[in-house]
Amino acid sequence: MKRVLLFLYVILSLGLMGANAAKKITINVIPETANIYIDGQMVGTGQYQVKFDKNTDFYVVKLEAPGYITRTYRLLKSNPKSTVLYNLPEDEAMAASIGGDDGVDLANKWMEIRCRKGMSEDVIWKRLMSVCTNYFDNIEVRDKTAGWIKTSWRLTHFKNQIVRTRLEVRMTFTDDEVTSYRARIVVQIKDKDSHNERDYKNYDRVLRSFEPMIEELQTTVGGGE
Repeated sequence: MKRVLLFLYVILSLGLMGANAAKKITINVIPETANIYIDGQMVGTGQYQVKFDKNTDFYVVKLEAPGYITRTYRLLKSNPKSTVLYNLPEDEAMAASIGGDDGVDLANKWMEIRCRKGMSEDVIWKRLMSVCTNYFDNIEVRDKTAGWIKTSWRLTHFKNQIVRTRLEVRMTFTDDEVTSYRARIVVQIKDKDSHNERDYKNYDRVLRSFEPMIEELQTTVGGGE
């Protein structure tokens, strides 16, 4: 009888020890160059073992790597697996766009277009409208008197993202009475699986397909015939 009680005591003790032991889950990331953040603090690259104490039910895991889309997950203590694998999708929008690191920091910023002296406002307006209609299907605002143009959004779909772009142009004046305009390429991005318009966020890059438009804006009204 004593042996039975001793055996039950050992089994119960081992069970309690197992219940109180800290749970560990190993995170693996593809690509291996991805930085791993736990609750906002960088803890490793490519792989990291998370230890849960008795008071922690989950951790917020953020993963990021150049050329890939940053992802954030909740790693639950209740996850039955001892190893999890996260595969970051490639950032196709970044590969198809230009930004400050390419010397073209124009997204969501006003740029000045100084019109060539002697060019009439009618000619300037026609040329600006021509550029807009070459790249956008619809014009939401075209007020010649106020010198204001705003195009509709043009959507570009990638595997995991949607980028939308539109152009705004407004007339200004300089001290020497030379007509000039300000133009802004508005660029926003969201995950493709999101169906909420409010999930669009400003994107600090311009799609390469709009590079010729930038040059046309500067040359058609400011650089000659």
